[in-house]
Amino acid sequence: MKIPLMKIGALTCLTLGLFNGQAFAESGITNACSSFGEIQPNENPSHKQINCLLTNAAIEAEIPPEVVKAVATQENGDWRQFNEDGKPIISGDGGIGLMQLTNKSGYDQKKLENDIVYNIGAGVEVLSGMYLRRDLPKIKDAGRRVIENWYFPVMAYNGTKPVNSPLYQENGQRNTNAYQEEVFAEIENQSYLNDTKLAKYPFKTSDFQYDRDSTENIIFTNLVYTLTEQTHDSVYWFKAGDKVVTTSSANIRKEISTTAGAVSVPPNTSLIITGNFNYHESKGNKFVFYPVQTEDGKIKGYVSSAYLSNRLSIVAPI
Repeated sequence: MKIPLMKIGALTCLTLGLFNGQAFAESGITNACSSFGEIQPNENPSHKQINCLLTNAAIEAEIPPEVVKAVATQENGDWRQFNEDGKPIISGDGGIGLMQLTNKSGYDQKKLENDIVYNIGAGVEVLSGMYLRRDLPKIKDAGRRVIENWYFPVMAYNGTKPVNSPLYQENGQRNTNAYQEEVFAEIENQSYLNDTKLAKYPFKTSDFQYDRDSTENIIFTNLVYTLTEQTHDSVYWFKAGDKVVTTSSANIRKEISTTAGAVSVPPNTSLIITGNFNYHESKGNKFVFYPVQTEDGKIKGYVSSAYLSNRLSIVAPI
């Protein structure tokens, strides 16, 4: 984990009694990914299968999978539940498994250690609980599928402590070392391949009250933000028949696994989704691929979700 002593903030959900550790549907997550094989005890599933498990757990909780996968990367960059000896990964401060859950007495501790599906489900459930907190800011008129609206729930997953303040109190500069800032940088890197920049909040130092030498939680004085930059909806709820647009030049592949024979299309190309997304086997690919066709039906194949948007007025990056 990147900030080892800050995981205690995620205990808030259990303190409020929001969860009992059994609300998420483990069987549903497992069944959605059954085509990748049966999960074996004390073995890490393939990258494809873990990608599928994280994706479907997020969708079930109506959290953008882009967010959940970036949190998993921040907590455990290799997406592993077990080490080379088949033992559960437990950090120095007690963070357990893939989602590095700490101080979660409301959950079955052995299952958190030995069951990757349970571990993912619990982590997603805790993150979802952070979204429900009324003491954390939200974006005006934005819902659960807006990626930027998860900035503060992601922060709370790690802890609303001074170390995670979005701004440095003494000079007002952006705190790029804050947990949530690093997670959102991961989203831009792994889900958008640095092709898209997420919208920034118009923070002021007066929005956050805290003593930087204290371990007390930050008090948020502004609970509703209006963003002037374009926010981004998750791409994981596209369905067959939806019209989308490419955000930059993109390859439409004949097969997901290779670029051989791919056709390049320019930014702002209108495409029609023709089926459900699928996964790439490479560990470097944490996004998904959608089957698409051009509106005239002349080009068909698969395109990375990193280059798709549901907005029809996209300005290509310079």
